[in-house]
Amino acid sequence: MPMTRRRLLAAALAAPVVATFTPLLRTHAAAARGMAGALRPSPDGRADRRCASCGAPDHTMLDAACPARPRVR
Repeated sequence: MPMTRRRLLAAALAAPVVATFTPLLRTHAAAARGMAGALRPSPDGRADRRCASCGAPDHTMLDAACPARPRVR
């Protein structure tokens, strides 16, 4: 992709905007990583004891009693 005057002008105009928002985006990313543990639900039970389709603990994913099981019409 050859460098044209338009692309050079666009890069020159975008550079200060990117430089202005980069620290803000880094701060936001660091805050999001710090909050991930608080926002993530705590685990309860094991994956082989809970239905992966509906999340119910009384049956597994391949059980015919699952209400989220795909059905043929």
